[in-house]
Amino acid sequence: MACIGLIIAISCKKEHYSDAIYITGTEENATTALSIDKKPVSTAVSITASGLVANDITVQLRVDNGLIDAYNKANGNKSFKALPDGTYSLSADQVTIKAGTNISNAITLNITSPDKIADGAGYLVPVRISSVSGNMRVLESSRVLYILVRKVLYMTVASLTNNYFKVDFSKNNDALKSMSAVTYEARVMVNSFQSYSPFISSVMGIEENFLLRFGDVTIDKSQLQMAGGGAALTIPTPFSTGVWYHVAVTFDGSIENMYVNGALVATKSLSRTVDLTSGDFYLGRSAGGRQLDGALSECRVWSRALSKAEILNGLCGVDPASKGLEAYWKLNEGQGNVASDISGKGHNATAAGPVKWIAGVRCDQ
Repeated sequence: MACIGLIIAISCKKEHYSDAIYITGTEENATTALSIDKKPVSTAVSITASGLVANDITVQLRVDNGLIDAYNKANGNKSFKALPDGTYSLSADQVTIKAGTNISNAITLNITSPDKIADGAGYLVPVRISSVSGNMRVLESSRVLYILVRKVLYMTVASLTNNYFKVDFSKNNDALKSMSAVTYEARVMVNSFQSYSPFISSVMGIEENFLLRFGDVTIDKSQLQMAGGGAALTIPTPFSTGVWYHVAVTFDGSIENMYVNGALVATKSLSRTVDLTSGDFYLGRSAGGRQLDGALSECRVWSRALSKAEILNGLCGVDPASKGLEAYWKLNEGQGNVASDISGKGHNATAAGPVKWIAGVRCDQ
């Protein structure tokens, strides 16, 4: 009987623990993103209960900008700030979960004046459960929904069809030798993948050293691969032509990770150092050819392994003075044949021929 009583007690405790409400979606990720263009936009916010409620539950919601500093510190001292006054509103300040249901009606966060929001800046809107009717418990880890707001950017990019850039790593290069950590980043769009052996379309790097590329004789020509150093890491899912992607590879001395649009898609263990001064470093070419038929922008080299959050927050641009940023080619000059290294290290990239610049390419952050 004691055993039966113990089982009942545990069962009751678990049932009581699950009796809670939370902002819908935050049980998996408390942060979501909202891109804004030239027109007002909105996103919905609702409340979910862990089970059907016996009585109507009213939940009060509000924007709590006092949480922004703590969010920034908890996520690597980010610089998100509050949206300017008058640029946003909540459609209402409360929702109700009706008796016999477990999901409330929705309210919306409305961005009403996108023209007053700065390009490239990162904004954060913390929507917080402030009070609940009755005795319903709030799941504390899901009390706040953090909405990251950024403006869509329109960028100038470099076409690399029948062209490529060679990088000057001959000076200010001490940080590029015997690297125990490194990150490559680039935004890339492919017009067509190489159709002849070895089926390689190079993105950036040094052949047989540390090269980000599409294709090889052992993989599909549309698969992205990090090659060199006696090991290769390949993303299993093929890429599409005519689509812009942000791609990144990080190496921290023991683990190599690959990301697409900020999502981790491949990983492997690896032990080596990287020397980016031991060969010719190109954008859009390698090994005397293997060129990229497409376009590039936002190419970066770091002497540290970026976190997933850092990659996600830098899809369309980063601060040129960022720690560990060794080279940064935005490839947005719009004229001439030189891509400036805006990191300040002087590693400019020079094109093999006249560059075709493409204006007005959209980038969602």
